[in-house]
Amino acid sequence: MSDTGVSVVKEAEALDARCTLRGKAARLIQGLSSRCAWVERGLVAVFVAAIFALILLNIVTRAVNRPIMWVDELSIYLMVMTCFVGTSLTVRQRLDFAMTLVLDHLSAARLATARKLLSLVGLAYAVFIVWCCWRMFDPLGLWQSGFDVAKFTARTMNFMYSEPTQTLGIPKWIIYLVMPVYGIGLSVHALANLAEDLGWVRPAAASEETITLEAG
Repeated sequence: MSDTGVSVVKEAEALDARCTLRGKAARLIQGLSSRCAWVERGLVAVFVAAIFALILLNIVTRAVNRPIMWVDELSIYLMVMTCFVGTSLTVRQRLDFAMTLVLDHLSAARLATARKLLSLVGLAYAVFIVWCCWRMFDPLGLWQSGFDVAKFTARTMNFMYSEPTQTLGIPKWIIYLVMPVYGIGLSVHALANLAEDLGWVRPAAASEETITLEAG
């Protein structure tokens, strides 16, 4: 075999290896996204059930003139947390709100390109959210302060770890934990969507959970 033939064979083998590695990485991300979606579905179900129970409790306690002050605040926090976790889940299921005025008039090739760009923008947004969470929680700063909340607050003027909620009396950082959960989940889902749009892995088949979400 000539040197040119050997070179072509080596290039083909190298390309094959890269494609195989890329496919494995894409399938790994897709599997991780499925597991994240499973956790998010569970969280949404728990949050919704808790909100329903709190509303009933509020009705009963107000009817007997014994209202519980923290019920309203906890219900609001749970609704906000449900929105964040549910939004991450709908991104993976591709059920999130979208303006399709332009997309509906694109050819198949241009539509595929537009979907790739949209997935890339979604990934950039998810990474930005994770970065904002890192800045907000500032784990390095907390570690440098010896996990002393008072020292951390005085040094950084970040009151997140010391400021309590109004009626629950718990630190607000516990409530804010939903933000990194949202950011990480969104990043994983955006990566999985982008891998599918780029053709690195077959799109996940419509599952029973997807059908349930669409029906709801």
